[in-house]
Amino acid sequence: MTNDRKRNLRKVGLDFGLISGAEWLIIIAAFLGRYLLQFYQTSIGSLGLAFGMNSFEVGIGFALFTVAFAFAAFLMRKFKPSQLKSVEIISLFLLGITMPLYIVVSGFAEVYLLMIIDGFITGLVMDSFMTMAGMASKDQSKRQVEQASFSFWVALALIVAPFTTGYLLHLGIKEIFLLFAVMAFVAIPFVAALRGKYALQYMEAKGHKGTASIASLFKNRQFNWAVIAAFAYTIPFYIILSYGVIYGGILGLSATTVFYLFAAMFTGDVVTRFIIRLKSPIQNRRPYMIFAVTIALFSAIFLALSSVSIVFFVIAFLIAAIPDGIAWTLGLQIANTTFKPEEIGTSTSFFSSSMMIMSVLMPLVGYMASVKYFGFTRTLWIFAAVTAVFFIIELLLRPEKNENVNNETGSK
Repeated sequence: MTNDRKRNLRKVGLDFGLISGAEWLIIIAAFLGRYLLQFYQTSIGSLGLAFGMNSFEVGIGFALFTVAFAFAAFLMRKFKPSQLKSVEIISLFLLGITMPLYIVVSGFAEVYLLMIIDGFITGLVMDSFMTMAGMASKDQSKRQVEQASFSFWVALALIVAPFTTGYLLHLGIKEIFLLFAVMAFVAIPFVAALRGKYALQYMEAKGHKGTASIASLFKNRQFNWAVIAAFAYTIPFYIILSYGVIYGGILGLSATTVFYLFAAMFTGDVVTRFIIRLKSPIQNRRPYMIFAVTIALFSAIFLALSSVSIVFFVIAFLIAAIPDGIAWTLGLQIANTTFKPEEIGTSTSFFSSSMMIMSVLMPLVGYMASVKYFGFTRTLWIFAAVTAVFFIIELLLRPEKNENVNNETGSK
């Protein structure tokens, strides 16, 4: 019984004695970084309303932020693993400086520029943390346990950020940006402490440039499953993040209530990650990816049915982040454990960015929702159909004959 209990603790990353000091430093700093990203993503709708934006203009802002986040991957692949610590410290410092500027800007152009800058910076912050999370130890089994710990603890920010935002919303959304920016500076000392006996261990081979081509990543069938699943679930996921406050207001919900729904939504995300970790190691990830896109499709459909009853709106919220708990956890595991050390910077950053690509559709969602002929209901049905297309593609990505889907080593 004791051994079973200890084994389960290791699966979810709660075996404190097994996690290295370097990994704990990364976890603490990454929690603060993920908190800021989560706050940013869930607050763009409210921030846009504070500056007088309509749904189309809010969609543009969300797309600019997330596409800038995605583009950070193209810069990340140029960095060697040994350079990530410096990248992280500089990025956190810049984020702490730029976030408070919403207090002083006024025009849409200035707001959009800040969203682009901060989207790119948060991309560097999170891509660096996700890569470093698999570099605290050299031993493969220990790296997997530390990856589990990283995923579990950092995921708690998904719940805490929207809950605290909803609680503090009476202060004003711009003022909260000023208040939360302090977290970026608090994270810096923990990253700076990654030296000496707490230094990162899993580095690039000597003489290697530390990069890999993005095209080479798609030779890995498991990586393809993760990317397509990310494309599918982020459609309803980003619609909720972008327009949850706006559409919730149309349905009669206050902004504070919607932020509490965000907290409930991401509770499902964290619980799902917890379950995935308990079931780890998962040898065949394909059924989990299919389940993730199935839930995403139901979320998109329920969102479209929200005009019939607000109950569907609530259900869509409650299940929308479950695919994130599955696809993000397993996708990051694939990116961090099925590639060579010098390739994981590219694999983790591109996987992270793939989850942001669907954000380019958000201005179109906002524009269609604001056009009288479409409105929110017809627009949501159209994007439920788009989600269904990715669902079908995921089903068609079957393992090739004699392909070993259980491979967990090195590189493809």
